[in-house]
Parts: sequence; C-alpha cells; structure tokens
Amino acid sequence: MIEIEKFQVRGLPGYVHKVKFGNRTVDYWAPQEPGEHLVVAHDGQGVLDKRNIGINPHQRATWELGRSAFNAAQARGVTPPTLICIYHTPYAEDNNGRLKEYTPEIYMNKDENWLQESYGVYRDNVATFVTELAGERFLDEITQVIVPEITDRVGQTALPEKSAVLGASMGGLASIYAVIRRPEFFHTALSFSPHWVIGGDLLAEKMMKEFPAPGHHKLWMSRGTKGLDARYEQSQDLANRLIQERGYRSSIDYIGRTLNRGAHSNATWARYLPSALNFWLKDHTS
Repeated sequence: MIEIEKFQVRGLPGYVHKVKFGNRTVDYWAPQEPGEHLVVAHDGQGVLDKRNIGINPHQRATWELGRSAFNAAQARGVTPPTLICIYHTPYAEDNNGRLKEYTPEIYMNKDENWLQESYGVYRDNVATFVTELAGERFLDEITQVIVPEITDRVGQTALPEKSAVLGASMGGLASIYAVIRRPEFFHTALSFSPHWVIGGDLLAEKMMKEFPAPGHHKLWMSRGTKGLDARYEQSQDLANRLIQERGYRSSIDYIGRTLNRGAHSNATWARYLPSALNFWLKDHTS
C-alpha cells in the first residue's frame, strides 16, 4: 500500500487517505480512535472525492458517504465507521474492467445467462467476455488484501457482524454478491439500483435464493422510477418477494424501497444513503 495524498471532505474531521494497491486506487477514512463498524464501498472514485467525476464541476455529486456515515453514527451514539472506498479498474486500462469485477461471476459465466438487452453494458462477444470475469478475484483482493491492510494500519479489527458493503447499479449487484460469496466477512449488503437487466428475473431468483439464511445478515435494495431505474421494476419486485419468502423481515433485516422520481445517479443514491446506513446501524448500537 502506497499513500498518494491526503485530502479533506465536508462532514468528516481529519483527512481522507488516497492510496494505491498496485494499480488499484482506494480512498479511506477512519476516526482518530476507530470503533467497530466498517463500510466498504464500490465505485470509490465517486463516493468521497468529486474531483474524480468527469463532468462539469458544478454538476458533480458524490454519494456524500462521509457526512452521512458520520451523522448516522452520531445519531446512534456509536463511533463513526471506517470507510474504505475502492475504485474499479480504470477504463483507460481496461474498458470492461468495471463490468468484469462487478458481474456476479458464478451466475453470469455462460453466454446464455446474458440477456440481449444487457448488451447496453456489454456489446461484444459474450462467449469470450464470460471467460474474463473477475468477480471472485476482486472479492479476494478486497477481503484478503485491501481491508486487512487498511484496518491494520488504522488499528481496527474487522468484525463481520458490523461490516457492510455498498454499491449502485453493477456495484449494487456486486454488493449482494459479496455477502453471498463472503458471508463470513460481510453481514450487510446495501444495494442501490441493482442492475438486474444483465440477467433479468433469473439472476434475481438465483441471487435471492443463495443469499445467506436470515438470522445474521441484512439486505437493503432500492431503486428509482426514472430512466434506467424504471427497467428494474419487474426483477426488483421479484427479488423483494423472494427474500421475504425466505424469512427476511421488512424493516428488521431487510428493506426494499422505491424512490418516486429517483434517477440512476449519485445524487439520488446520496438521498437514500442516510436511511440505508441507519437501517444497517440500528441493531448494532452498544
């Protein structure tokens, strides 16, 4: 791990650290005296540091994870969580790197798993692409390298029951997948606008049936009603029904939410975030 810079963001005391693990960039923040809670965020380049968002500076919006996490923890009377925001592989390095890392690998590793309309995110030869999926390798990098090195550096022990993973769109799928594949590491998935359209109802069915049994884990799923998010309605409704049929209880260990007029954007996801963090933290006050 090599430190690149330190910077400040609104709502957080002290500094965010930007570091490199090989070619992988990560932003992280920890309170001066770390507590027990930990958040790992996908698409880290748009979570804390708006300088990474390649549009007009006046239109840039991050997830505002720092301020929301700090405020949610204060409201609960707990130490704010350590935040680890992991960038995807840069497009300049591999134009499909993000898609390879965030695709739920074991459910999408055959070309027949991909719906034709999913070519909106992948337009080339799917039969070749599925041999290059990196979801499992990416999870190993997170759980075996990135999180252990950062928590060791800040003096924190990663506790599964107090660790959450969050993301949106393909990152939303990746967050659910992380809990399915590493249930001993993450107990909560906060998934915003999960991009079901790559595999449709069949993907939603597979993932909800293999999400860990209720009792120790929690799941938040949400979508908007505008633009791309409107296309998720059928599969998201199915996912909501299936997870409840498995015994997940609404507002206790599961929330499925629709934000009227919500869009597929950082600004919309930032609106959801305080509620999602409160849902995660509410059973972990001590």
